[in-house]
Amino acid sequence: MAWDENNFDDRLSNLKKTWETGEKIGLSRSEAEKVWGLLSLELEFSGKPLAELESVAWFARQWMETKNPHYIDAAFLACRNAEIGPPPTLLNLMAEVATIRFAGLERGGTGKRIQSDSIHAEALRIVCCLHLAGASVEIAASKAARYIADQGLGKAYKASTLERDYSTEFRRGSPSLEDIMREALSRAPEENRQIWAQLASNLPDADDDLKGNRRH
Repeated sequence: MAWDENNFDDRLSNLKKTWETGEKIGLSRSEAEKVWGLLSLELEFSGKPLAELESVAWFARQWMETKNPHYIDAAFLACRNAEIGPPPTLLNLMAEVATIRFAGLERGGTGKRIQSDSIHAEALRIVCCLHLAGASVEIAASKAARYIADQGLGKAYKASTLERDYSTEFRRGSPSLEDIMREALSRAPEENRQIWAQLASNLPDADDDLKGNRRH
């Protein structure tokens, strides 16, 4: 049977093979990265636009890295707001958090910074996707800063800040988050890649008050 990019089992098998290949050449993925990859794939097959749901996978990844259980609460609420049931990977994480809470082993942590953190992560994800679609990081950061500001989310970032944070957070490590996003985008349907290419061309740049000061 031919490989079908629209078949979940085929995509899952391909994803796991990618991880196995990486391990053989010394590019092992962390458990947080694997959770992010699995959830992103499950969400892609949820019937909803992936762009509306990628915060779910990011929240789960943050739980894996910080063990702040409020990230799993936020992931569940994001699913509810999108009117979808929690995907299998998220259900497993929800059960894990419930077990920890029931046993009284919950670590300290609050939900106060999660909304702010998620807006920042969304901005950097947009920078990455626009860059992978052909824009320079400088231009991608400018467009992402303008987009986030226009959404009226109560938090705005200077383009220079996003450009700096992108280099720090998305280009470090092996594989880096940029590498992972490049790989994920290469596996995504062609329609997704075309959408990001159009956005890279059509999204407006930041106004002067959103540009900030770039440091070379």
